[in-house]
Amino acid sequence: MAKITQIKQNVKNKNKASVFADGEFLCSVTCESIVNGRLKEGDEIDEAKLKLVLEESEKQLAFQKGVESVCRNLKTQKQIEEMLTKKGYSPDVVKNAVEKMKEYRYVDDEEYVRCFCETYKNAKGKKRIKYELKLKGICDENLVLIDEFIDSQEEAVFKAAEKFMKNRNADKDTLQKLFRHLAGKGFEFDLCRKAVENFSSDEVSDDF
Repeated sequence: MAKITQIKQNVKNKNKASVFADGEFLCSVTCESIVNGRLKEGDEIDEAKLKLVLEESEKQLAFQKGVESVCRNLKTQKQIEEMLTKKGYSPDVVKNAVEKMKEYRYVDDEEYVRCFCETYKNAKGKKRIKYELKLKGICDENLVLIDEFIDSQEEAVFKAAEKFMKNRNADKDTLQKLFRHLAGKGFEFDLCRKAVENFSSDEVSDDF
């Protein structure tokens, strides 16, 4: 059993400290894990206790990394899981960090959907928004909230159409391009047709 001979706070990272046992470097862990593990200079430490301290330190570091990440920009649960996994944290540590983040509302996929819809409802159609949210890991249960957060997109699709048609002639070729442009943004088929009809003197054909 080794004896702790020194606990030294890191210069660059004040939240971590180096632990020395029998005069040699043992490990670098969070200060919080040292306090919680009741490690003190002069105490003896065995492998079992060291393992617990290291595990707790890893959980705290993963949680801190996750919080720092969402403070820069909002992220989904899947994005946080992928980020922490890429940084080398084990599945158990990642799960612990994510659950803690959810508890403190740092991760909230329902809120993410609301914010995403609020940001893009005037620029993208529901289909495009749903597709992009699904790629970000939003589950089907939360994807249905899109209809709750976004009402009619008629005004949005008309504005998008007006922007596209500015300084363009409303000939058949251009109107077909307009329809494809609006559909590419994810607006519903009927809304795209309605927007095209607004620029056409004739009834829109089945070509659209």
